[in-house]
Amino acid sequence: MSKIIIQLQGGLVQDVFQQGEGIPIEALVVDEDTEGALPFEITTVKIGKRKTYEACVHRTDINWLPTGSDVEKIVNAFQEKE
Repeated sequence: MSKIIIQLQGGLVQDVFQQGEGIPIEALVVDEDTEGALPFEITTVKIGKRKTYEACVHRTDINWLPTGSDVEKIVNAFQEKE
């Protein structure tokens, strides 16, 4: 099983990664904006002697894009421009 990992910073996607092999069935969202989050919602790791990196991380299913949805329409319009 593979996962898609979406890194957010300030509400904007910074990077999208794939981890593992096969068709992804879930995504992990790594949101670096922890302001207002409850302590149990934040994951912290040490990245140096005095530095830490913290983010709110959560899992979400990967769903098929609904036919006729607003998101499908905007994605199709974007792709037509390319």
